[in-house]
Amino acid sequence: MLGALDTYALRDFVPVTPEVWARLFERLNEQVWPWQVLFLAFMLFALWQLYHGRSRSCGLALAACWCWSGIQFQFLLHAPLNWAATPMGWAFMLEAVLVLLAGLGSGWRFSGGLRAWLGMLLIVAGTVLLPLAGPLTGRSWAAFEVAGTAPMPTAVVTLGMLLMARPLSWVTVLIPALWLVYSSVIWWVGGWLPGALPAPLAVVVLLVALTGKARSGAAE
Repeated sequence: MLGALDTYALRDFVPVTPEVWARLFERLNEQVWPWQVLFLAFMLFALWQLYHGRSRSCGLALAACWCWSGIQFQFLLHAPLNWAATPMGWAFMLEAVLVLLAGLGSGWRFSGGLRAWLGMLLIVAGTVLLPLAGPLTGRSWAAFEVAGTAPMPTAVVTLGMLLMARPLSWVTVLIPALWLVYSSVIWWVGGWLPGALPAPLAVVVLLVALTGKARSGAAE
């Protein structure tokens, strides 16, 4: 049995090829243009509202982006190629509910300090660096990934905002972090290093959230 496992490579466990994966983002842009601009504006609006302490509108804007990405990317584009995309789509819808409830509930407060600076770096990565990294490293400009519609930059920007907010809950961090690990594995197999970098960042943010939860529990 162990000998048989030795014959498999990581590529054998990835449900779609990197070429097909890149084509999905081309099709996403073809189908949603020019709505990418609107949902990118939603992401930036959420950041602005968070900074000014308006957590309800921040949560609503984030929820809209996760809903849109779940429906348009996971259910309509990814699902015909991969059976796991349907539960992933429902996970995206759950994330939309979680960020909405977090914003409407006790609310977020701007964290400030080192954590806020780290969060801002993630936001810059998700809105500027990661989308540009594709075309600048040989991927097609037609597959340009925009935060608010494409899942990876949406997850990166969301984690950045969650780092900038208090309280930081592992519940809202988990789904974006898992998605980044999943998509990073696909890009790693395909040999595109920039697409693999978000995975360790996601794990770090999740560990920060879990550590904060453990400390608050110990304090109680």
